[in-house]
Amino acid sequence: MKSIRKVIMRCSMPGLLAVLWLCTGRVAWAASYAEVIDGTYENCSLVQSGDRVAASFTVRFQAASGNIGNSLYFMSRGLAVFFFDEKGNRKRSDGTVAVTMNGMNPTNSLTEFNSNHTYYRSNVGVAHWSNAGRFTATISAEFAASELNKWPAVGFHVSNESNLDRFYVQKGALYMALKLGGCRLIKAGEATPPSPVTTEITVSAPDWDLGELARGKETTRTFVTDEQRLCFAYDPKFIEFDKYLISASNRNGVAESKFLLASAENGNETIPYTLSLAGGGAPVALPSINGLPLTLSKSGRTCLTPTFKAWAGATLKSTDFSDVLTFTIVTQP
Repeated sequence: MKSIRKVIMRCSMPGLLAVLWLCTGRVAWAASYAEVIDGTYENCSLVQSGDRVAASFTVRFQAASGNIGNSLYFMSRGLAVFFFDEKGNRKRSDGTVAVTMNGMNPTNSLTEFNSNHTYYRSNVGVAHWSNAGRFTATISAEFAASELNKWPAVGFHVSNESNLDRFYVQKGALYMALKLGGCRLIKAGEATPPSPVTTEITVSAPDWDLGELARGKETTRTFVTDEQRLCFAYDPKFIEFDKYLISASNRNGVAESKFLLASAENGNETIPYTLSLAGGGAPVALPSINGLPLTLSKSGRTCLTPTFKAWAGATLKSTDFSDVLTFTIVTQP
């Protein structure tokens, strides 16, 4: 989450002078799905030590019965492991991934090297891997750190293997990145992963001076120079893999879906106004109850052009009016 804060607004009469201070307050699985586990992935750890990376996480397996579709019998718990190229496309390991479940290798395992993942399962009789009952499993994987050179994250998708089909966790695949921490999901059917880093966004936020406002009518002001626009700068490497929302709150509150400029002399005298930001996808019309989509350019810099509309009452006294806006940018979950 980014909060960017600045002051916005002052006004004076005759005409009303308004100054705004801105406050800145990809491959889906071609497989079946089932309720393989209770809850979701837990206790996730991804640690690099030298040229090796160790990953581990915990799942609570449900009984396989009832979670293998119309299959006749259960065969094994399974695990798909995948990495990513520089464009976020899934790919299988370039080397060997050493996988265990509760410390047990999938002895006599059948390992499949598909184009976008490596799949591990066991033949009948291997402890834990062949357990069809309810139990908690800690799954570990060790691999070369070079697997993460192009995209510093790894994915795991737990499954049930039956005589007929493979049933992956309904909620999706586990996604772990070196620079993020925690257990994240790539939901079933999603084509692209989240960004593997938290992108730092810096802001250039001007103070907006609306000048004199005419009483009894609408005043519109648009600021078009770079010095007057709301600009964001960031490392663009992974920016397209996150979706962003922008929202704004203000010091003086909202009435009838409009922000309020408040008099410097009498806080009860207000001027309603709205703000529209253009240049980051569809125009952002504020205020809004919820955050609105914001598209950040792949160039590493996105500037939004603000347009203000203010409505000054015909009987307002001549004085300064101002407000403070706080803009917040968050990634969509």
